Amino acid sequence: MRRRQEAAKEQREARQQQQEKEAEQRRKELEEKERIRKAEEAERLRKQWEEESRIRNPERDKRWAEEKAQRAQEEAEEARRLAVEQADREERERQIMATATAWWRRLSKQQIDELFAAVAERAWREEKLWLTIPDEPKMDPTFADGVPLYCQRNRRRSLYGVVRPCPSLVAASTRAREQPALVRSPLEAKELEEAGHEGWITHFDFPEHEQLSMY
Repeated sequence: MRRRQEAAKEQREARQQQQEKEAEQRRKELEEKERIRKAEEAERLRKQWEEESRIRNPERDKRWAEEKAQRAQEEAEEARRLAVEQADREERERQIMATATAWWRRLSKQQIDELFAAVAERAWREEKLWLTIPDEPKMDPTFADGVPLYCQRNRRRSLYGVVRPCPSLVAASTRAREQPALVRSPLEAKELEEAGHEGWITHFDFPEHEQLSMY
């Protein structure tokens, strides 16, 4: 008798839980339907308001169209300005590269190697400094397309000097104007001085005719 009562109680509780679960599901479904209805109604009212606004406010629509056209024109002008600036920048870079390339082409590969060897020999002989000479020296725009050489001083890496900064580019490079310059000849030293180089200039007195023969 007692077991039948307990079983009946469990069945009632199970039915009650199922009913509560179904009621909760129906409540959620109704809430979702109401949310969708409100969203659709809001969208309908928005479109209706826009349509009525266009009908009732032709002047405002005209003003909006004019403002949109003005914004488009301003954006087009800005795009043209940026394109012109980019073209000017690329042309300046091309001219700088052409100038630096012509400066270095005044020397043969043997003359360039000879200059770097002389710089390294001088640094070791006079200051006991070991310079790292690159296998393929690269022009550095930061130093007027000269080649910077570095050494170790007091366990710190420091700039020893700049080999052959280009005279035509020195005026636009503050760092190149102020750093020690290392060049082949008195003529190159004079060219740097006349271009406004303000730092120490060392030349190695190589014969001028070797350079002139390269023209």
